[in-house]
Amino acid sequence: MTVTRTRRAGVAGLSLLAALSMGLTACTDGGFVGGSEDVNTIDAGTAASIDETIATALQLSQSTEAVVGIWTSSGEYVRGYGEGVSATTSIRAAQASQPVMCALLLDLAADGTLALDRAVSEDLPRQVGLEGITYGDLCNATSGLAEFKVASLVDIFVNNPTRQWSDRELLAHALARSPLSEPGLEQHVSDTGSLLLARALRQATGTSVNELLNSRVFRAAEMNRSTYPADVLAATELPDSMTALTYRYANRAPICMVPGEEEGQEAPAEPRVVEAVAPSMLSGAGATVTTVTDLKRFYERYLAGGYGEEGGAGLITELWTAPAPEPVEGEEAPAEGEGEGEPAEQPTSGWTFGLEKHDSLYGMSGAMTGTITAAYHDPASGFTVVVALNNSSAGASFVQTLAFQLAALSGANVPWSAEDQAAALSEKAICQPPAEPASE
Repeated sequence: MTVTRTRRAGVAGLSLLAALSMGLTACTDGGFVGGSEDVNTIDAGTAASIDETIATALQLSQSTEAVVGIWTSSGEYVRGYGEGVSATTSIRAAQASQPVMCALLLDLAADGTLALDRAVSEDLPRQVGLEGITYGDLCNATSGLAEFKVASLVDIFVNNPTRQWSDRELLAHALARSPLSEPGLEQHVSDTGSLLLARALRQATGTSVNELLNSRVFRAAEMNRSTYPADVLAATELPDSMTALTYRYANRAPICMVPGEEEGQEAPAEPRVVEAVAPSMLSGAGATVTTVTDLKRFYERYLAGGYGEEGGAGLITELWTAPAPEPVEGEEAPAEGEGEGEPAEQPTSGWTFGLEKHDSLYGMSGAMTGTITAAYHDPASGFTVVVALNNSSAGASFVQTLAFQLAALSGANVPWSAEDQAAALSEKAICQPPAEPASE
């Protein structure tokens, strides 16, 4: 039993049935029942484990559809789950596609269009609150700008998904709570950097963001199915995509229970189908439409230093380090070697140039109403995992944990176990149906 794209009721109940049946129908003699675009060149045992993991994730997130892509040194597994969903189904990748903006910046810097240390205010002179911020700060997360997605906006994004947003309006929410620190001194990771970067690059080049990305980023990585909306204020419908689902929200949390038929009683809420979503709720911070395979191609090229100056991979993969503090007037600088002891242990996680780093994996996870997506790549081994689910209410943290679980299952070089991530995923479950009473 599946959910059609026009069905508007019974989604929550069907989600559980779809998840439970996935493990029974996905595999046949080591293969699977999937779309014609799906690919399976991995061993049957790993494929079955992936299917079981996705089935559980569908249930825990109250999703009904998913797309997953896993690429290892020994094979690949790319498939869709749900009616009409395949490996090539389009997804609104949200923050998982956000690094394309930093790739674009590097490409423009390499040909001399602008420099990483150029002040953003030179191209946006009428915008207050940008003093001292450079283009490089926007990808290093060192701009000092606060997150624009305040609590009230998150609820509106979900409950009124076609409401249009100008980047100026969104930026105003960030500037009202900025600066968090002086530019270049501390990291404060937020979506505001990419939002502002898209606006500034459009102004600096006199070219639309979609034209810039198509010519300088997507084409170079052979992202043939990827687009950025020509008009983020109008491109609300997305053909050939998963059925977008979400619960209604209050105080940044899904509403899981609603009044029942009888007074004083409550009943489980059902996620609603979202026919249209305004990409302007993220704009440059995640409006790209893509596929799991295109995201894989992008991350491979980006982390290999394929954008910008030759040999620039180090800029992408190295964790940002804070500048040394200025010496206090009247104090002598320590003599060479003085105060040196054992070298400090280097962190394995943090923020690089437009990416999260989690041990060997680099990437991003994100959410846009109706979709959650995670994409992570290990440039040393070539391993990549990309996964998207169609109920956004579980959030970016849920799909990130799912990606980490899939990485461990698939033999990626990671320090965590699939069992640990499975337990963490269970803790992030949303709106679960009440347990059946124990039989006597």
